[in-house]
Amino acid sequence: MHLSKVTSWGLIIGGLWASVGMLAFFFGILGVSDDMEPAEEFKILQDNQEMAFAFFIICVGVFAYLAKSFVQLAEAVNVAGEWYRYVRIMAILMVGSLLVSMSTWLILGEDATLEIQEASDAVGNSVNSLFIIASAFVQLIIAWFALKNGLGNLIFKVFVAILGVLSVLDLVNIIVNGTGESDLSFITWILWAISVVVIGVLGLRTKEA
Repeated sequence: MHLSKVTSWGLIIGGLWASVGMLAFFFGILGVSDDMEPAEEFKILQDNQEMAFAFFIICVGVFAYLAKSFVQLAEAVNVAGEWYRYVRIMAILMVGSLLVSMSTWLILGEDATLEIQEASDAVGNSVNSLFIIASAFVQLIIAWFALKNGLGNLIFKVFVAILGVLSVLDLVNIIVNGTGESDLSFITWILWAISVVVIGVLGLRTKEA
């Protein structure tokens, strides 16, 4: 199995940006905290809309690149026929729903109020559930074909299997809680980022056949 450098860097950058980058932006740059009241968080976002919009633009590029890398990863593990087409469709749905979800709570209009923002947050949470479901199917298919075809070294197989397990946990969390917001989702998110970055690093270390 061979991953191109472009694909590998997409996984590394995407995994790091989705975890470390987002945590650094919200908790470091904006100063948002877990115990902050909704009104206070709304005020911070409203006062930093230029920065939030710049962050969102970067997210568009990074997450589109990540989705493309997942599609190329599926090709590398020999996802066959109709399943590969299905992965491509789900990858588009994955990145589209994620960006729509982010836009509902990150980008505030000039006339936005806390009540309007709370209503749009509810919409964003519903769309985020669609993102979780779409990404879970993409990762499950990749994990299944990678293990079925016996591709990659042992470390790759372990981490691609972890992606599959995390995808199942995310789907269970959606079914049980009706939302992607829970302590379990935070844990799976961090483990997902680590797994994606490791797979990307392994891709950089493989030699082209």
